[in-house]
Amino acid sequence: MAASNSFGRYICHLKRLTFNFCPVGGSSRGMRDFVNKRVTLLTENYPNIAVYVTERPDRHPRIIANYLNGSSKVIPVKNSDVEDIQKWVDRLRSESGKKLEKNTRRWHTDNPSIQGTWTPFIHNSSCRLDIEEKAREKLGI
Repeated sequence: MAASNSFGRYICHLKRLTFNFCPVGGSSRGMRDFVNKRVTLLTENYPNIAVYVTERPDRHPRIIANYLNGSSKVIPVKNSDVEDIQKWVDRLRSESGKKLEKNTRRWHTDNPSIQGTWTPFIHNSSCRLDIEEKAREKLGI
């Protein structure tokens, strides 16, 4: 059964969070502070999310989010502070992991309608009468 948030109990789609950082690099300072201060709170508040902390020497910090549907997202957090990283974690936790799709029409025609485009006033007879009356007033008929 697929994880669904439509009509049942809430299911968090985030399966795993991995925090990668350099132990001495300056760009990882915010990530190191986040790991020291907030990761334990994160694991206590959300026990259904597996949290991994990994050192990557001489690399910029990043967050890797793995979802139940098999997709993953990599978020670079170079030179970010603790609050920015917390915002990213909250955003990743609230997402489903699906790719966003545009709501566009999937058809195109090279031969547009000879009748013209539809407007809400096509079949409105009162609109036509008002226009005819105004034209008669201008012409003095």
